[in-house]
Amino acid sequence: MNVYCYLDSTNKGWIVIHRRQDGSVDLNRTWADYKAGFGNLSGEFWLGNEHIHKLTKDKPRQLRIDMEMFNGTKRYALYSEFNISSVSENYKLNLFGYTGDAGDCLLTECFGVHYTGGLHNGRSFSTFDRDNDQGSNNCCACYYGGGWWFDYCRSAHLNGKYFKEDSVPDRRGIIWFKITEFTTSLKFVRMSMR
Repeated sequence: MNVYCYLDSTNKGWIVIHRRQDGSVDLNRTWADYKAGFGNLSGEFWLGNEHIHKLTKDKPRQLRIDMEMFNGTKRYALYSEFNISSVSENYKLNLFGYTGDAGDCLLTECFGVHYTGGLHNGRSFSTFDRDNDQGSNNCCACYYGGGWWFDYCRSAHLNGKYFKEDSVPDRRGIIWFKITEFTTSLKFVRMSMR
């Protein structure tokens, strides 16, 4: 497989597994597309769940998510352990150990203690043609677009529709609730591991 790598400011190497920057790639894709990967490694892309599984199956990796708002605000989330399971478990997300300044929207309940739909860790991957979310009466990927590790439905959705401005229809953009809430969207996202 081909991958895109970069060195951070401490001269440590990262493999980029996902990038959003201009809306040039439609992420409302099938299960097969998310399994194999799509896009352009020098632009927007998803590396592919099967590739990510192979890169993380022998030992957990670190996961870093870099985010930028349209106003120039930059934030990051770092997880000390990251892997996704095999296709037989629908590429279940496994994370541990958050640090960063974006707030944790994958391990904990991002909305607060009274809302039960903020957890993404331990969830299977879902697309509009393969619904694996926790809601029995809805299909989060059908409603919001893009594949993701949905719960009921999400407090983070980095594969939501790309808007070229930060103000978006309720819950429709690239969401990381701690910094976007539901009516703004991210301009840039990069998910990397090492």
